[in-house]
Amino acid sequence: MNQPYEQQMNARKNIQLNGLTGVLLLLLSSTGLLYASNSHADQQDPLNFIVGVSRMHDNNLFRSSKNERSENITSAYAGIRLDKQYAQQRFKFDFTLTANRYQNFDLLDFNAKDYKAAWLWTLTPYLTGTISLDRKQTLNSFQDFQGTSLVNIRNLNVRETQHFEADFSPHNVWHILGGFTRSTQKNSNNSNSFVGQDSFVSNSLDAGVRYNFRSGSSVAAMSHLRQGDYKDRQLNAAALFDTAYDEQEVEAKLDWILSGKSRLNARAAYVTRDHDHFSDRDYSGLVGNVDFSWSPTAKIRMILSATSNLSTYQTSDTSYTRSTSFSVKPVYELSSKVTMNAHMVIAKRSFLDDGSLPDSDRVDWTKSAGFGIDWMPLRSVSVGGNLERSSRNSNKADLDYSDTTASVNANLFF
Repeated sequence: MNQPYEQQMNARKNIQLNGLTGVLLLLLSSTGLLYASNSHADQQDPLNFIVGVSRMHDNNLFRSSKNERSENITSAYAGIRLDKQYAQQRFKFDFTLTANRYQNFDLLDFNAKDYKAAWLWTLTPYLTGTISLDRKQTLNSFQDFQGTSLVNIRNLNVRETQHFEADFSPHNVWHILGGFTRSTQKNSNNSNSFVGQDSFVSNSLDAGVRYNFRSGSSVAAMSHLRQGDYKDRQLNAAALFDTAYDEQEVEAKLDWILSGKSRLNARAAYVTRDHDHFSDRDYSGLVGNVDFSWSPTAKIRMILSATSNLSTYQTSDTSYTRSTSFSVKPVYELSSKVTMNAHMVIAKRSFLDDGSLPDSDRVDWTKSAGFGIDWMPLRSVSVGGNLERSSRNSNKADLDYSDTTASVNANLFF
């Protein structure tokens, strides 16, 4: 006879909790072994391992304005890190396997496989470059996809990037740069609830020049020609949903060492995106960012950032968004083992089109502030905690929300 639904769900949760308990016991036993052998991670070692666990409480998981639902999320992870030099070649590899478990909404449970790999190659002292690939798997945020029906939807997002670049510089002053980049975004669920940020594949040709100053500062100019395809989308004339696009971006970048205590990074670019069939979805404009880093003392560091970006976001009344933000991130080393950090961010996001679609007129203001502390009692052990408060105010009904998250984590390195 089949068990009642509640018993099945309780049994499933018990299995998950037992699995997480096993991970915790493994971490504790590993800690004992580390103490017993007096071993520790060394940044100079070419091969290092990490295991850890984190626990987060979110009091508004679905970012709802009316029906807030809290959740406890446990993540257990293990990873390997390799950084090895062979003659003039350098190889880097970082792989992490993470089990994410939700206490109340276990439909959202998923295992993530994330990695980064790179070959920093040298053909001659004048010709160098990088071949790299990376993969990141996350659960799509509910910030843009609200509604009670989403409780029964798990939409995972997988981003992958393959990149090749070459740098030719006979005297390490002028650099001729060139490369190719392939980017992929894949959503596991492409229902209408998530069509605003659809799956795509993009191929880019990259070329430019960079000038290095003797002080260590540099300036660069780059051009990117991209061709993109929406792999999971059908051409839809009624909704103006296209299947492909071309994008051009020309950018200038500055890395300026102002002094021994301050540094400025700036980027300004002009982006143009043209769709193959429906020009109503086209957009263009200036984008960029400015980051200022200041370390008045050996223990204090302050980062000020301002950004402005354009991003595709295709719905019945929106083709793209303009996002601008300002953030402050102070870091204070209380001691050699304790570091405190904080952040404050304010952002504005406007939902736009070329005027041919029904005017959405939507504007969102978001604010967030948080505080964290990290303690490293041993070179092989770290413990941390974070607290964050965020909110959104929108001129559209039912899109406001407030959210508080608190988390703790523990890691072992060996």
